[in-house]
Amino acid sequence: MEGSDRLGDAALWRGVVDASPDAVLLVDDEGLIVSANSHCLEVFGTPPDDLVGRPVETLVPAAVRASHPRRRASFEGVHGGRPMGLLHLAAARSDGTEFPAEISLAKVSTDDATYVCATVRDVSSRVLEQERFRSLLEAAPDAMVIVDESASIVVVNRQVVNIFGYEPEELLGRPIETLVPERYREGHHALRAGFLGQPGVRPMGSGRELYAARKDGSEFPVEISLSPLQTEEGILVSAAVRDITERLRLQRETDRLRDELVATVSHELRTPLTSIIGYVELMTDLDEEDLSLPARRMLEVIERNANRELRLVNDLLDLSSIDVTTVEEPQRVSLATVARSSAEGAGAAALSKAMSVSVQVPPGLFVEGDPVRLAQVLDNLVANAFKFSAAGGEVVVAGGREGEEVWLEVRDRGTGIPPEDLPRIFDRLFRSADAVRDQVPGAGLGLTIARAIVDAHRGRISATSTLGEGTTVRVVLPEAPAVIEETG
Repeated sequence: MEGSDRLGDAALWRGVVDASPDAVLLVDDEGLIVSANSHCLEVFGTPPDDLVGRPVETLVPAAVRASHPRRRASFEGVHGGRPMGLLHLAAARSDGTEFPAEISLAKVSTDDATYVCATVRDVSSRVLEQERFRSLLEAAPDAMVIVDESASIVVVNRQVVNIFGYEPEELLGRPIETLVPERYREGHHALRAGFLGQPGVRPMGSGRELYAARKDGSEFPVEISLSPLQTEEGILVSAAVRDITERLRLQRETDRLRDELVATVSHELRTPLTSIIGYVELMTDLDEEDLSLPARRMLEVIERNANRELRLVNDLLDLSSIDVTTVEEPQRVSLATVARSSAEGAGAAALSKAMSVSVQVPPGLFVEGDPVRLAQVLDNLVANAFKFSAAGGEVVVAGGREGEEVWLEVRDRGTGIPPEDLPRIFDRLFRSADAVRDQVPGAGLGLTIARAIVDAHRGRISATSTLGEGTTVRVVLPEAPAVIEETG
C-alpha cells in the first residue's frame, strides 16, 4: 500500500480490517503488534487494544516461542517480504491453550515504516471434522478408497494393507486402475466415466461379479459400494471394498454339504415309499370280496399321501442333482410342443377343479435344451397356477418372440401374491403366509427347481402379480438358430 494517503488514514484502515472474518494483526520490524482488529478477541481471547504494544510471540505456542524471532527475520531475509500463502501452523490464546490456525503474511509499507500484516484463521472446527472423518474411515471394516474426478486416489484407510497389501502412502496419487485386475483395466475407464456421468449410490451386493487386484498381482472376489461426494474441488467417489473370498468358499462348502445331505436322505426315503405305493396298488387290485369298501378307502388315503411324499422326495432329489451351469446333450426343443404336452398332462387337475387350460403358443419357437427339464418347468408353473386359482377359472400358457429371445408365460386369475412375498417366491422352501394359512399343498420347491433349470438354459424367470387379480410367471430363453435345410 505504498504511497497511498487514504490507506494511511486510521479510520479507513480500521474499517477495512474489521470487515475481515479473520483476526488481522499489524506487526512492526521489532515484532511488536501495532494494530489488531476486533476479531482478535474471538480468535485469541484478548481484546485488540490489549494486544497493541505486545510482542507477537505472545500469540505463539510456548514450545516454539524462543525460535519465532528468527522465523520473523527469515520472512524479510529469505522471502524478501513477498506475500506468503496459507501456512498451517499453531497459535496460542491468552489462556495459553493452543489451536490450529491458517496464517498468511504480507508486507505493508508506508512512507516512514514497514510492517507485516498477519491474517490468522482458527481452523479448530475444520480440523476436528477432519479428525472425526479420519476416525470413521479407519473404523470401517472394509478398505475405503476415495478418488477424485481424474480417478486419482486421494484418501485411503489402513484396511488397504490387509486387503490389497499396499501401505496407504503407496496408493495416494495413483490411478484407481492400480487396484483393478489387468484383464479388466481397459474396460474400467468406460465404466468409471459412465458412473461420473450419472453419479449415484451403488450399494454392496448389487448383483455384479467383481474382482480386485492385490499388490502382488493376484486377483480376488470383492463386493464394492460406491458413493459420490460433492465437494468444492469437484466430485469425489468413495468406494468401500470387501474381500468375499472366504464367504464364497464357505458358501460353496455349505451348498455341497447340504446337497449331499438332501440326496442321502431323499434316497433313504424313496425306497420305502416306492415299496408302500407298490403294495397299495397290488391291494387295490383285489376283488371286492377280498377287500372291503372301508379298507379300499383307507388304501386310497395311504396311496394319495404316499404319492405326495414321493413327489416331495423327487423334488428334493431334483434340487440336489440339477446342474445350474450347463445342459448336457441339448436338443432342439419346440416350445409349442412342450406347452401342449403340459396342458394335456394337467387335464386331470383341470377337470377336478372345473378349470381349463388354454395354449396360445405359436409354432416356430425353438430353443436348445433338455426337453424333459423344460417340460418340468412348465409343469411346475401350471401346477402352481391351479393350486392358487378358484374353481371354474382358466390358466393360459402363452408364448412369443422378442429379438433373439423367445418366451413362455403362465397366467392365472387366482388369489395373487402379496408384494412383500413376490421377491422371495423363487427362494428354496419359501411358502407365503397365505399358502400356509390356506393349507395349499406344496413344499416351496417347485419354483426353485424351475429357476435352476431356466438358469441352466441361460435364461431368466420372473413373476408379476396383483392381489385378487392373478399372477403371471414369464420364462425367457435364447432362441435356437434356424435350421437350414440342404438341397441336393
